[in-house]
Amino acid sequence: MMQILFVDDDRQYCLDIKKYLEKKNKYQVTVAFDGEEAKYYLEKANYGIIFFDCDMPRLSGVDLIRIIKKENPQAVLIMVSGYSGIKEDFAKIAGIDVFLRKPFPLKEIDNLISKYGSKRTT
Repeated sequence: MMQILFVDDDRQYCLDIKKYLEKKNKYQVTVAFDGEEAKYYLEKANYGIIFFDCDMPRLSGVDLIRIIKKENPQAVLIMVSGYSGIKEDFAKIAGIDVFLRKPFPLKEIDNLISKYGSKRTT
């Protein structure tokens, strides 16, 4: 079963996505509500795909990239953001596999997991 980490400071958003993905019975989804909590989980498990917001308290998504690359280098990194000031080029330069602009349809998560999940499963 593929492990997915979803990191965003919007608690309800995280819980809704976790519920959506776990209904499929194919994924084990861990949610973290800020970068420090994500760092804790990254030290405990290996994730196939990590979705994370760019702007979070305590440790930003940009700072989290370095930690993910150290703790979980095989993971597919998907940065999500609702800020129009962040461009996809920045995300690619930072080492992100995919930049996803919020809001997005839940079906987009399915598409990304289908595309990248078989490449780097844990």
